[in-house]
Amino acid sequence: MGMVEVLHSKKEITKFQILVEIAAHQPNIRQKEIAEKIGVTPQAVSEYIKELIDEGLVHSDGRVSYTVTNHGIEWIQETAFELKRYAEYVVE
Repeated sequence: MGMVEVLHSKKEITKFQILVEIAAHQPNIRQKEIAEKIGVTPQAVSEYIKELIDEGLVHSDGRVSYTVTNHGIEWIQETAFELKRYAEYVVE
């Protein structure tokens, strides 16, 4: 069983968590709420969101309106599937 890509770095895990939060509460979710939920600073969330927008995973209509793009949804699904397979491997 190969290592799950997202588990290679704290950064990737955090980006995954932020994407999941945006997907669950879009379009109106505040960076502060995401930060509190996943345990990072609002500044960190802001930086990650910029990256997610640059990577085409999130679309922004301004300050507090974020939506996950189709590409972002695919990435969430692929990553979640990898995590599920890894968890099953661990449980076995």
